Amino acid sequence: MFLKHLQLIRFKNYESLEIDFAEGIHILTGNNGQGKTNLLDAIYLLCMTKSYFQYSEKNLILFGNDFFRVKGTFIKNNQPMVIDCKYRLHGTKSFVKDDKEVKKYASFIGTLPVVMITPADIQLIEEGSEERRRFLDMSICQVENTYTENLNKYNKLLRQRNSHLKTISNQSGKKDELLEFYDDEMARLSVMILFSRQKFTDEMSGQYKELYGILSSGMERVKMEYRPDCIGDVKEFKEMFTRNLQKDILLERTTHGIHRDDIEFYIEDMPVKRVGSQGQIKSTIFAAKLSQYQWLKKFTSTLPILLLDDIFDKLDHNRVTNLLKIIDSNIYGQIFITDTYKERIRSILPELNKSFKCFTIQQGQIDKYE
Repeated sequence: MFLKHLQLIRFKNYESLEIDFAEGIHILTGNNGQGKTNLLDAIYLLCMTKSYFQYSEKNLILFGNDFFRVKGTFIKNNQPMVIDCKYRLHGTKSFVKDDKEVKKYASFIGTLPVVMITPADIQLIEEGSEERRRFLDMSICQVENTYTENLNKYNKLLRQRNSHLKTISNQSGKKDELLEFYDDEMARLSVMILFSRQKFTDEMSGQYKELYGILSSGMERVKMEYRPDCIGDVKEFKEMFTRNLQKDILLERTTHGIHRDDIEFYIEDMPVKRVGSQGQIKSTIFAAKLSQYQWLKKFTSTLPILLLDDIFDKLDHNRVTNLLKIIDSNIYGQIFITDTYKERIRSILPELNKSFKCFTIQQGQIDKYE
C-alpha cells in the first residue's frame, strides 16, 4: 500500500498543491512553519478521518477561507483507491471513498493503516494517562471496528453519567433507574474494551523490548505494562461503580473505570517519565510507535504508511544510525520523513538502501531535488 497522488486545496497553509509520490522513502526538508508537518497531517487525515493533532476541522482551513479539501489516490493490493475529504465552515465534513460516502467512520478506519511520530509525542511519556490511552485506542481502532464502536458508546455513556451525577448531587445520593442503566451498559462495554487493550499490550510488548534494544544498542533493559484502573467481569465493574458512587456524586464525575486506564514504560525497572534522559524518552517513543507499526502490519496484512516528523533532533549519532537501520528494512513500506536541516538529511542518505526522493517545502510550495 502506498500514497500515489495527493491534492490539497486551502488546507492549513496550502492554497493549492498537487504532487505525486511513489513507494519507498520521501524526505521533506524546509524551515519551520513552511508546511512540512501540515502535509503529513493531510496524509494522516485521509487514513484516519481526522487530524493527528485533534484539531477541529475549522482549524484546518487556510486562514481567510471557508473550506478545505484533501484528496489522495492510494494503491492497495495493486488497485487504486481514491479518498476525498471536504469540509465547509459551519457545515459538515464529507468523507468519500471511491465516489461513495463513508457514513460510519469506524468501519473505514484501518482500511489505510498509518503510524505517525512527531515531537508532540513526548506527551506520551510526560503528560497524563489520556495520551497513553489515545495511543492504545488509535492502534486498536485500526484493527477492530467493534472496538471503535464500543469505545464510542462507552464515552457517550460516560458523558451522560457524569451529567446525571450533577443532577443527583443534592439529592439522597442513591442509585436510580437511569444510573443503573448507565452502570450496566458501561460495565458490559468495559469488559470488552479491557480485553482488547490487554491483548494489544501483551502482543506488542516483546516487539517493544526488541526495538528499544536495537535503538539503544542493547545497553538498556526496558518493559511496558498495561495498568487498567479495574480488572474483572461485568459484575465486578458494576460493583466498582456502586462502591465509588458517593465519591462520584461529591465530585460530579465518574472517578473510576476504563477511562482511567494507563500504560507505564520502564527502564531498568524505573518509570521512564521519572528517570529517562531526552535520548531515552525519544527511544521509548520510537520503540512504542514502531511496535505499533509491526502490530498493525501483522493484523491488517498491510504495510502501513509511516510518517516521521522532525525525528532526528536531539538524538545522538548512534540512535539515529540504529533508527535508520530499522526503517530502512523491507519490513516497512512507504515512509515520509521531515527535517529542518537539508545538510543533516544529505549526511544520512548514503546510509539508506531503499529508494528515496527528496523534496523541499517553502511557504506551502513543494519542489523535488536530488
